[in-house]
Amino acid sequence: MSTLKIGFIGLGLMGNPMAKNILKNKFDLSVYNRTRSKTNELKKLGANVVGSPQELASKVDVLITMVTAGKDVEEVLFGKNGAMKAANKKLIVIDMSTIGPAAAKRIAKKLVKYKVPFLDAPVTGSTPKAITGELTIFIGGEKKVYEKVKPVLLAMGKDLHYMGQTPMGQAIKMVNNQLLAITIEAMAEGMILADKMGLDRAKVTEALSKAPVMSPMMNLKAKNYVTGSYPLFFSVANMKKDVNLALEELKSSKTNLPVLKKTASVYKSAMKKYSNRDFSEVIRVLGK
Repeated sequence: MSTLKIGFIGLGLMGNPMAKNILKNKFDLSVYNRTRSKTNELKKLGANVVGSPQELASKVDVLITMVTAGKDVEEVLFGKNGAMKAANKKLIVIDMSTIGPAAAKRIAKKLVKYKVPFLDAPVTGSTPKAITGELTIFIGGEKKVYEKVKPVLLAMGKDLHYMGQTPMGQAIKMVNNQLLAITIEAMAEGMILADKMGLDRAKVTEALSKAPVMSPMMNLKAKNYVTGSYPLFFSVANMKKDVNLALEELKSSKTNLPVLKKTASVYKSAMKKYSNRDFSEVIRVLGK
């Protein structure tokens, strides 16, 4: 068993399997989740359950957050009963959420006051890769801190990329997710085009499956358009949030990315009925 004690906050679609893989790799794990019932499964598997981020931070060497937005990270770190109230001098904080560069810089700056090292380490690969422990992880922060916690990250992902100082992990995640948002929206349009030309979606999916144009994620989501079933791996709401984060980064430079802007408007339309559904269901608001 590793001597590092790990704390994990945020046991949702991604956080739950990520925490399980930390346990599988023989780390001492303690967990906190705002909805306590979500800790039950991890408790049965051997994790310690605590009552607050403050209590969690007092017990661990590495604190991982996997929540929705920057404000949520700040709340669990600096809010009432927040982790920073524990005054743990040896603590390292790793945020693995997608919160954008601006929020990562803000959090890193606040943590300097507490002399707590910070890594921004967002992930990609969706729920299937979180389950198998094969996530891609983008890391920003001090290299020596990254090297110290690398074994923990390897418990959750096999494709690690150190990008430089904070917030470079979040920066590359913005690039990743704008590509993801655009390509899945484009594939949905392609399926509608196929429908209008009388092509069978199953045959379209098979014919394109090994074509250079298709990414692994596109092949995964193409099946949804054939079956009409949309298992929730990543929500429309989260995709809209991430696209908006990317657009926020452009404001100061007045850079125009017209395809990204148009894609953002499509996901905004999908929010009206499908906010908590898989983002591939964006097809339901297209072609009308």
